[in-house]
Amino acid sequence: MIGYNSRELDTPMAGEPAPQPQYAGFLARGMALAIDVLLVHLLYFCCLCAVVAVLLVYSPNWIALLLSLFFCLLVFLITFPLFVSVYFLVLHGWQGQTPGKMFMGIKVVRVDGGEVTPGLAFLRFIGFCLSLLPLGLGFFWSIADREKCAWHDHLAATRVVMKV
Repeated sequence: MIGYNSRELDTPMAGEPAPQPQYAGFLARGMALAIDVLLVHLLYFCCLCAVVAVLLVYSPNWIALLLSLFFCLLVFLITFPLFVSVYFLVLHGWQGQTPGKMFMGIKVVRVDGGEVTPGLAFLRFIGFCLSLLPLGLGFFWSIADREKCAWHDHLAATRVVMKV
């Protein structure tokens, strides 16, 4: 064909509907979440080990060390939900992906296909917490949903799509 340009065939013509995005399914989303949960725990455990190492070096005696370790463990247990929140909010608000989603080749986008804003990431995280409450029913909703959306996707008007 003379003057053939493959790029012209890939882009929709004026008046043609844009191609539908391929939504990420329950298994891909679940694997991404499992990777993120593992990574969050690993990062947090490394922080805990670093603090314990410092305490071991600078503690004057065993009693002070045990009290410091107990206090440190208590602080870490209290701050863990904050650490998880920051992890998901920053990564979703920054680029629409966590390392787990990057590995699985999926991304969070707005319904119109645009980028997720930090405010939208916050709303989605609130919905994520609500999806957890009734025994994770909000996540399993994505199995039956036509667009494979969980409750937090519906609340924040986001979709999880396969990256092209």
